[in-house]
Amino acid sequence: MIIESNIITDLRIESIQDLYKLKPFVEEGILKVNKSQIGRELGIDRRTVDKYINGFEKSKTRKCDNCITLLAR
Repeated sequence: MIIESNIITDLRIESIQDLYKLKPFVEEGILKVNKSQIGRELGIDRRTVDKYINGFEKSKTRKCDNCITLLAR
């Protein structure tokens, strides 16, 4: 019997954009992630680590057209 699995053997987390790679491991229960330690190494909050693991993507655009005119109102 040959068992095939899609296991990533080389996993590097260099920035917060790489945290999505941990989601399959966390969902399957294969890997217990220490979010506080990851946060300390990346210099971000542990809640931010959790948010990015769950698939958060930062918005590429802002919603307001001109922020200066909004402040003058």
